[in-house]
Amino acid sequence: MTKGHPEEAEVTEIYKDEEVRRHVVYLTKHICTCREWQVTGKPCPHALAVITTMRQPQMDLYVDKYYSVKKFQATYHGIIPNITDRNQWPEVDKGFKLLPPLSKKKKLLGRLKKSRYLSPTETFGKRIRQVKCTGCGEYGHRTGSWRCALTGTKKR
Repeated sequence: MTKGHPEEAEVTEIYKDEEVRRHVVYLTKHICTCREWQVTGKPCPHALAVITTMRQPQMDLYVDKYYSVKKFQATYHGIIPNITDRNQWPEVDKGFKLLPPLSKKKKLLGRLKKSRYLSPTETFGKRIRQVKCTGCGEYGHRTGSWRCALTGTKKR
């Protein structure tokens, strides 16, 4: 942190172990270049770094009046009536009828369509693998088949 003026300071922050960010804090104007102080009304971490370097700072000078006890008590000062049931809600004419959202597509029955079609250069269908008989070693049948010469039960 570098102080130029008693009410102004520059705070250096290392973000995610690599990026160096610098923010300028103006204490009297309640402004920081990160803009968090202006949006929330509470001092940001950069402003707190400057405020905590002061001896016995009065924090109520740097926090917005919105967060005071007086404003909190004023919020709940009046009587809030209880509404126990939805029937007691007042009817409001909106001027239009609100319908439920439409579904994008109706789900069809049956098997879904293939996601893509094969090009003519790609193989079509399943690959055909020749079966081999373990007994005689020929292709086109298995061991227990009537086509096998070793089985002996050839049909004629």
